[in-house]
Amino acid sequence: MKKTVAANTFTPLYDELEDRIRLVVNYQDIQNRVDFMITRSFILNLIPTAEEFIQKHYSDVAFVQDSVTPLKNIDTKTEETLSGTDGVNLELLRTSEELLIEVNFSFDSNTKQTVVTLSSKNRVAKAILDSSSLSQTFELIKASIPYIRWGISQYF
Repeated sequence: MKKTVAANTFTPLYDELEDRIRLVVNYQDIQNRVDFMITRSFILNLIPTAEEFIQKHYSDVAFVQDSVTPLKNIDTKTEETLSGTDGVNLELLRTSEELLIEVNFSFDSNTKQTVVTLSSKNRVAKAILDSSSLSQTFELIKASIPYIRWGISQYF
């Protein structure tokens, strides 16, 4: 049975050794932390799907287009959704990596919120996000992509 955690924070960064995006969920909570590894191929399918979902369900919200650095943390529980990541805790509390194999989106038309479910072979992380948090999460993931190294346009 897969262990399920509530995703409260997201911290994406490029892992040069693995040549993958590391999406750290709950980086300061060792009991509920999950380090998802996302392959280039998975990202190439995930980002357009997320953008399409956001446009379909939140057509009045534009994607955040400011310059964001990869070591940012999205906190899904607070008003201030972007905050700096404590790099020491990020590495100190590091867990074994889980290859991300599935992402599901479920929109609730009553609350106008989306349940995002990230799954690996052994772990599941669920987050309930509003339009702004959902958009910011995927923009931060995009910002951590090594565009030139992966042969992807920065306007992807």
